[in-house]
Amino acid sequence: MKSELKGIISAVLTPFTKDGVAIDEAAYGRLIRSQRDAGIHAVVASGSTGEHPSLTVAERKRLYEIAVEASGDKMDVVAHVGSNNVRDALDLAEHARKVGVDQMLVVTPYFDSLKFTDVQHFLDKIVKISGGPIIYYDTPSITRLDITEDQMVTLKRDGLVSHIKDSPQNFTRTMRMLSNPDAPTVLAGSDPALLAVLAHGAPGSIIGASTFIPELCVELYDRISVDKDWNAALKVWDRLWPILNFMLLNGYVALAKAGSEIRGLSLGNPREPLAPSPVELRERLKVVLEASGVTSLPLAA
Repeated sequence: MKSELKGIISAVLTPFTKDGVAIDEAAYGRLIRSQRDAGIHAVVASGSTGEHPSLTVAERKRLYEIAVEASGDKMDVVAHVGSNNVRDALDLAEHARKVGVDQMLVVTPYFDSLKFTDVQHFLDKIVKISGGPIIYYDTPSITRLDITEDQMVTLKRDGLVSHIKDSPQNFTRTMRMLSNPDAPTVLAGSDPALLAVLAHGAPGSIIGASTFIPELCVELYDRISVDKDWNAALKVWDRLWPILNFMLLNGYVALAKAGSEIRGLSLGNPREPLAPSPVELRERLKVVLEASGVTSLPLAA
């Protein structure tokens, strides 16, 4: 598994056909290529923004295949292989390794509140398949598992985790881990903390909004992490945050799909139980996008 990841890692949406029965594979290929052409550094296939709980194992495997094929050699592919079913997670990891993904993102089984020893045992099984340490998807609000800084250091020391997609409820640990060379590499995983975590030295982020506003996300990364131009970064953030905030308040995945359609890349509606954004919210999103200077999305063939 790749030991160095940086930049905007886009947790891309999964496009469905109109009836929601199947993945729209052609639209997914166009989406991946448009991400590549917009300068996105890597994509996550079958992540949370990609509605992984509503996908079958076979569908998730197909997403890995299309992402690897469409990304070419300019963009990394991260396969999210986490599942509430351990056997499914191991099956997904086997397939991801087979098709040649660059890295794996793993959320722990999230119905039961696992003990730390359970986490170690589960990740050890994944790593034996992946061939190297993975990205740990830390989302305590879902897993009900609050991993400490010391435990994260242990996971890195034992060769289980190289990076953490950091979506915590308390950012004190985030700041400590960013300063701890023995901890896994922090990737910003929470939209409200994106600016602060990048500014404090995180090499990149994993977020979903970059599916439909990739250029703003890449510009923020470039101003902070490449140019070290904080004033310019804040100006980008002033355009980006109103979009992120609107999504967080009004239905993230549904509005990301609506935003993609507004910009000219239709990805269908979310799968049940998620409902499409109502017309009123779509119209309000258009206004927010226009105020941030966001117009049509350049599309790949």
